[in-house]
Amino acid sequence: MNNESPQLSDIEAKIISNNAKISELLAENENLLRQADFDPPAINFAPKAKERIHLPTGYIRRKKYYVEKYKLNEFFHNNKVVVSNVAYSLQMSDLYNFLLCRFYVFGSLETMIYKAAIINFVCIIESLIGQVFDDMHSYCLTCSEQHHCKYYLSKTKTFSEKIIAIEKRNLLRLTHEQYKLIREAYHLRNHMHIYSTARQM
Repeated sequence: MNNESPQLSDIEAKIISNNAKISELLAENENLLRQADFDPPAINFAPKAKERIHLPTGYIRRKKYYVEKYKLNEFFHNNKVVVSNVAYSLQMSDLYNFLLCRFYVFGSLETMIYKAAIINFVCIIESLIGQVFDDMHSYCLTCSEQHHCKYYLSKTKTFSEKIIAIEKRNLLRLTHEQYKLIREAYHLRNHMHIYSTARQM
């Protein structure tokens, strides 16, 4: 970082030092398992849940945080299943963020984590925008002006068609570039296959 304060520099140095110690301890655990005739990950040892490595408190934000911050109960009309699924997917995005920012994962494994993170994010976006479209379409069906309204949304099935209809009518506070990024992410998700993941990324 440029022009960083001495205090920030000290903190970064401490974090890097701690990372080296944590890496050594993790490696030591694996060596201990092999000395005990385990063969991880094929033949593994897992302590009781509370005796395993704990993620730092607060990094993975709670379901309640997402439900309240994004008003998911209102957004999905108190559909508890969908609300929970979206909130848990947002929690999963925190976990992917932790893995990519805290661990040195290299090569194809890193690509696969990004692949899983993209799939997760696009599923969230698809749910949110799909709900927006469906709500607007339902309203249109009850409107007496539907036959000559430029904002009328006819029923459509595909996510791509929904995005086109919403952008054309400027119904969300998104820029053209943001719509473009959503389309690119959606296209990428739909063309991810095990045999071509590295090429797609």
